[in-house]
Amino acid sequence: MQDGTPWPGNNVRDHPGMIQVFLGQSGGLDVEGNELPRLVYVSREKRPGYNHHKKAGAMNALVRVSAVLTNAPYMLNLDCDHYVNNSKAVKEAMCFMMDPLVGKKVCYVQFPQRFDSIDRHDRYANKNVVFFDINMKGLDGIQGPIYVGTGCVFRRQALYGYDAPKTKKPPSRTCNCWPKWCVCCFCFGNRKNKKKVTKPKTEKKKRLFFKKEENQSPAYALSEIDEAAAGAETQKAGIVNQQKLEKKFGQSAVFVASTLLENGGTLRCDSPASLLKEAIHVIGCGYEDKTDWGKEIGWIYGSVTEVSLPISLPCSKDFSR
Repeated sequence: MQDGTPWPGNNVRDHPGMIQVFLGQSGGLDVEGNELPRLVYVSREKRPGYNHHKKAGAMNALVRVSAVLTNAPYMLNLDCDHYVNNSKAVKEAMCFMMDPLVGKKVCYVQFPQRFDSIDRHDRYANKNVVFFDINMKGLDGIQGPIYVGTGCVFRRQALYGYDAPKTKKPPSRTCNCWPKWCVCCFCFGNRKNKKKVTKPKTEKKKRLFFKKEENQSPAYALSEIDEAAAGAETQKAGIVNQQKLEKKFGQSAVFVASTLLENGGTLRCDSPASLLKEAIHVIGCGYEDKTDWGKEIGWIYGSVTEVSLPISLPCSKDFSR
């Protein structure tokens, strides 16, 4: 390091969480004067004795860090040896994500993989023509393409386990086949007039009334009691809801608050320094303990192929170009 201390990431299996911001909120501008996107390097904490869940754990850590720092509503997932060879690819994915009719039901848009330096006859089948050009397109026809681990644009809310918005059902039709002048009377036989049975009068209970003194007044007004009870119930419900969210997403108030922002964006009250400190916290090796990460949220843990699958994505789109 510049101060002479060794770099904390020399031991890849035992080092603290590290975040280096190359382009932050006051980042650079391009040649046309447009603001460049933020560029942040993240290395999650590694300690002996913890299961880091390989690629799935790294992806879930990146989801949390990006939510704390920027909280963009869409995410692009690429492997370290992949790149985008078409600058319009992301725009084409946004056409599905931002569609006014069905956009909010689309969880991810996936692009096929293409490889360089392949021999003319592709003797080792590196192009995966059958998988990408036949199988995936066929699965796309029945709304079921699988996630292949890279080249995918996600909707952030889908990774949090939130359900897609339900479509409103059209109003039920009423039968107006009978004309207005038609009145149907149905007789179900003569009803016998039943005699009223009078019950014996019960003795009235004696009640004692105490006269209030003129200066006597209640300690609390009824309206004040109702308002206090309603406020206590609301506060209690808020605390219970907060506890459920923290049990689901982890002990980070900033991250939990970001999951409730459907259109993305960060909280304005937080300073960049506090957000950076919170980002270090959410990539700790013990942050996911006793939470739903890897089970109900984010990427599944325990995949045999180490290419973990997102949880319960109800609708997707495989876009092959």
